[in-house]
This record gives sequence, structure tokens and C-alpha cells, in this order.
Amino acid sequence: SISVNPSKNRIYIELGRVVTGDGKAFYEEVQSQVGKLDKGFSCISDISSFSIDDPEEAVWSQKAIALLVEAGMARVVRVTGTETEFREFSEKQGYTVCLAATLEKAEQILDGV
Repeated sequence: SISVNPSKNRIYIELGRVVTGDGKAFYEEVQSQVGKLDKGFSCISDISSFSIDDPEEAVWSQKAIALLVEAGMARVVRVTGTETEFREFSEKQGYTVCLAATLEKAEQILDGV
């Protein structure tokens, strides 16, 4: 599922089980939602229940990332469902990433709490 919070300038992406045909629909939904945000937006990507049945669908996630970067994504917190040591790193595409165990923790990180 994909949603945006324009007041926080943030997109929320929750990835679950991906089967054949899901990738293109996912990409198109990201494309329709990202236009509601301003450059410099943040992203919370919940991958805690992500699985992929068809490896061919992975190409769409790479296209979605490229789209998000082009639209001005600056920072991402990935929700993994697992406690990890806080660290932030830069992706080669130019945005920063950190990991969080829960959606609530991800919100705290991005809200500076």
C-alpha cells in the first residue's frame, strides 16, 4: 500500500507479498502519489513483511526508487520489524537511509523526536 502525508512531506510504502503482475501496479501507484509531495520529501518504507514470489517483479522496485529519487526524495527510513543499531548511510542515488524496527520509531526518527 502507498499513501502520502503532504503536511509532513512524506510518502509511506508498505510492501507485502509480491506476485507476478504486482510490480507495474506498484510503480504506477508510486507515480500517482509522488506528485503530491515537494522536493526533499521523506519516505517510510515498511519491508517487515516483504516477500517476492516472482524475481522478475524486482525490476519495478528499482524503477520506483529511480522515480522517487528523480522526484526529490531525500531521506528514507526502512521498517524492518527487527531491532537494529541506529545508523544512517547514504545510497549511491543520493538519499540517506536508516533502519527502524517499527513504524512508530520510523516516525520519531523523521520527526526528530
